[in-house]
Amino acid sequence: MKDNEGYWGPVTSSVDWCEENYRYSWYIAEFWNTVSSLAMIILGLMGVGLHFKSLGWRLSTGYLFIVLVGIGSVLFHATLQYQHQMWDELPMIWTACYMLWLLLQEHGYNYTIPIISYCSFATFVTSQSKGSTQFFLFQTSFGLVMWSCFWFVWSLYKGVETDEIRTIFHRGVQFLITAIGVWLFDGNLCFIYEHVPNPQLHAWWHVLICVSLHYFFVAAGYEIIKRKPIGKKVGFKKQLIENNR
Repeated sequence: MKDNEGYWGPVTSSVDWCEENYRYSWYIAEFWNTVSSLAMIILGLMGVGLHFKSLGWRLSTGYLFIVLVGIGSVLFHATLQYQHQMWDELPMIWTACYMLWLLLQEHGYNYTIPIISYCSFATFVTSQSKGSTQFFLFQTSFGLVMWSCFWFVWSLYKGVETDEIRTIFHRGVQFLITAIGVWLFDGNLCFIYEHVPNPQLHAWWHVLICVSLHYFFVAAGYEIIKRKPIGKKVGFKKQLIENNR
């Protein structure tokens, strides 16, 4: 099933997902994984449009990073070429590092130089490795930063005082757990699809993680804004409740 070749030639990426290659188009290696990657672009643009005035430029930049990840994901899944895989994975590292820097800033820590140094190192290691080692190093370097981010998001959650924000946090966790579950299943149990239809779980991962990130951005954003002047906090609360009810 993975031997199908199309416009982009043999697969050179270090990972090839369960979706059958070039089944629906000569020009798109993984059709559903490519189409679903558009969710990240849509989420990022909608996030900026809905929340730029209330979140400010620093949090809105996080949404723009997600747009970049979405563009890279489209290129990667459409071609399954190593160079385009880097445009998927490296922006994920940059996004995670940026969000960790932002969360650290909001908690009173100024680790700008260490974050830049780690991001540069992770970029080098990810882009210069090959095969399964490359994918493992990427997942490790990205995972360390992302779970660090969730630790600080958890600390924000502990300060929640309103039911609306707590509910938004809970929705983010629910979608995150589901997204991780389908990602793990699709990444490790491809052999099952020899006997049952492929539900395209990696494509669902793209959509589910976008929804999860949206809820986390809004809830964490409110908790961050809560520390700001009261007028801005009230305006943001009214807007986010209307946009995310």
